[in-house]
Amino acid sequence: MSLFGTPSRRSSPLERFVRGMALLAVVAGVLWAFDVRFSRLADRLQSQQAISDATGGLSEEDRRFLRQAAEDLRTRFGLELRVRVGPDGLDAPELDEKTVYIGLSPEALSARVILPPLAARALGPDFMAVVEKEILAAALAEGQWPTGLRAAAVFLERQLSEPRTGEN
Repeated sequence: MSLFGTPSRRSSPLERFVRGMALLAVVAGVLWAFDVRFSRLADRLQSQQAISDATGGLSEEDRRFLRQAAEDLRTRFGLELRVRVGPDGLDAPELDEKTVYIGLSPEALSARVILPPLAARALGPDFMAVVEKEILAAALAEGQWPTGLRAAAVFLERQLSEPRTGEN
């Protein structure tokens, strides 16, 4: 007996197996496409939240540059970059062992850099002082803190890329 009164057609076991595998392949393809789509969306949302500017002083180009720097740090070194600009920029959020934090307060002309323990050991004790005092403080004093943020991100990536010897 067949459904809807249509005559049933006998199919071989091989044909049933091939049809079942084709259906399984279609379902797997749809699941894979959803996974790719939503993982890209999640990555984009995460990188957009990496940059927080309460002052509105970062241009779209600066934001794009910092998002790209955050993506590069994530893919090349496994580090997350968080940048916060504003009156509460010096108050670091709760960070994990893979997050680099750069906080700026343009009103107070001050900066704060927090590195994960492993990155701090790899970069040496002078790295944070150089970024805070020489790069960011100088840029804040000149009123060019977006340029200073870009320079700090480039300096961080270059320092992480340099091969190290056993001096630390």
